[in-house]
Amino acid sequence: MSDYVQAPEQDVVISSRVRLSRNYDDLPFSPKLTREYAEEVIDRTADAVFNGKNGDAYTLFRMSDMEQDARARLVEHHLISYDLLKYVNRSAAMISSAGTITVMLNEEDHVRFQGMLPGLQLERSADMAIRLDDQVSAQYPFAFDSQLGYLTAYPANVGTGMRCSVVMHLPALASAGQIGTVMQAVAKLGLTIRGLYGDGSEARGHLYQVSNQATLGRSEEDVVHSLAAAVEQIVEHERTMRENAEKKDMLSLQDRLLRSWGELMYARIMPIDEFMRRYSDIRYAASMGYLHAPLPGLDVIMMDVQPGSLGVRAGKLIGEREAEILRAKTLREELGKLVMD
Repeated sequence: MSDYVQAPEQDVVISSRVRLSRNYDDLPFSPKLTREYAEEVIDRTADAVFNGKNGDAYTLFRMSDMEQDARARLVEHHLISYDLLKYVNRSAAMISSAGTITVMLNEEDHVRFQGMLPGLQLERSADMAIRLDDQVSAQYPFAFDSQLGYLTAYPANVGTGMRCSVVMHLPALASAGQIGTVMQAVAKLGLTIRGLYGDGSEARGHLYQVSNQATLGRSEEDVVHSLAAAVEQIVEHERTMRENAEKKDMLSLQDRLLRSWGELMYARIMPIDEFMRRYSDIRYAASMGYLHAPLPGLDVIMMDVQPGSLGVRAGKLIGEREAEILRAKTLREELGKLVMD
């Protein structure tokens, strides 16, 4: 438990992530990327990263060499995107030992640098991605236009090529029916709110991903700061709603949230949808001080009991029923270790 360090605004913000989309200036973009060119992308990037600063901290994963569950686990831990799996035959990822930096190769663009940290740390996440971008581009130039900025396969990313996103836990706003209002407000700022894994995903466990949309005509600093400012406002709104719920009937709130702890500690079968509801409750309880468990630890367990991660834990492909039983067993074993006296 002493290994867990509370990150900024972590009662509401689970993680911050910044991605930079880049394409080598002398290679065809994604729609015309042959197997030979895809290998060239991997070779160039691996050369620049492995032979650069802290190069020995990275491991190269070729998606085609990995089992389905192992690939899914990387998505569930936000180390790669779902989109990378659309190109399994050619795509790869370089991941740092700490899991804070990922280089995705041959997705929609040749290279996507990702920096990710817990809590609200967009600026530090951006700095990690930018430093690695500079390191690679110093050796192998990326496609850049003096007026448009970085050129990308997807027009919406042209300019900075930067996508910033923050995963937020918003149970009080959701319970009060305020998510729609928040979505309308952030849309006016050029931001969007999606589910936990981005486009097309559900907001299970009251987890929402807030990200920027525009990248053209804006500096990296502006993109980062505008999203951080919006997130801080949402954080304050969520905290206010939590305080109001507590003032209204604290005993009922505690009872509802802590019942989920009992369910998770003693259940023998745990479907994923039910788990995400229960996880939201116990994370809410921990953030209010009703449950003495570290929030980062709860978040790690949440990712570790997703379907792909459970398959990796089992060491084989398992069916839905087996996963529900293993999920319940894992929760009984792991959650108790987190509780502090």
